Amino acid sequence: MSRLAHRAFFLTEEERTRAVALMRRVEEFSGVIVLAYAFMANHFHIYIYVPDAEEIGEGEILRRINVLYRDSSLDVVLAEWVRLKEEEAHELASVGDREGWPSRFTQYKHAFLKRMWNSAEFMRTFKQHFTMSYNGRREHHGTMWEGRYHERNHIPDETAMWHTSGYVDANPVKAGLVDWPDSYEWCSFAAACNGDEKARRGYSFMYGEAENWDILKEKHEISIREALAEITKKRETQGKAEDQRRVPVSKHDPQLPEPRPCPMALERGKSEVVGRILKLLESGPMSPAALREATGIKSRIHFLKYYVEPLLAEGLIARTMPDKPNASNQKYKRT
Repeated sequence: MSRLAHRAFFLTEEERTRAVALMRRVEEFSGVIVLAYAFMANHFHIYIYVPDAEEIGEGEILRRINVLYRDSSLDVVLAEWVRLKEEEAHELASVGDREGWPSRFTQYKHAFLKRMWNSAEFMRTFKQHFTMSYNGRREHHGTMWEGRYHERNHIPDETAMWHTSGYVDANPVKAGLVDWPDSYEWCSFAAACNGDEKARRGYSFMYGEAENWDILKEKHEISIREALAEITKKRETQGKAEDQRRVPVSKHDPQLPEPRPCPMALERGKSEVVGRILKLLESGPMSPAALREATGIKSRIHFLKYYVEPLLAEGLIARTMPDKPNASNQKYKRT
């Protein structure tokens, strides 16, 4: 998963369509299998299977290069391929086949092979090519991405694959863009529902060798529903936790009764907070930090200006060290 820099919504519908097409080119070049994907307006998810590396010859390397590169970029790569191969042939004709001879053509071929069957190289290739394409077509400079990317790895366990792919396809529903992912054009589930054979291949890999899309669809919809249920449960849990954080609770006395309003003219402070401060100080002196924590006020300046200073001015509280008002161990007490 990777996000755009500044969470900007650069991935318009046109750019998402381009991104899906590029992803398929990088997939074929890299030798991986895309199992599921979802391209949103400011981030994307791609779920891949990485097979073991294979022995491939020059012809297959060239075929993959032609799949990935386009136009002038392809011309540059192929020109360098031809130049280095001719250089190698010339060197062999001149000095013969020397063991350990550093062939630059061989190094050039290996540079492409290193980018295959590797998730990190898959992502690097995809993001670099997309950035170059975007910058070349639009008035944009530099990287498009917030950071490197987030990656989670696991063995090809069926349950893990179903769960992960279900979460990926649930993204447009989670974002409130569609009611069901089959109507979101830039995710793998919609592509498979519309007959995309490469998309269907990913689901066939995860759920078995079933050729019947209706069976695969039914199985995957269960995974999507489970992912959405998990997302909903997590949101509800987070919402409850946030509600609890919004209510300041005194750690000194959880059973502290609701304070009575204090008859004071306050510029911005709340009278109920004043009442709580006075109630807390009935049990003894307290530091300003402890009082702020107990009343749920984070800003030290706000607390001092709108609560402590008015209370001191009214003579309702006093410093324990009046001759050292800025002492680090200063506390306040009831008068």
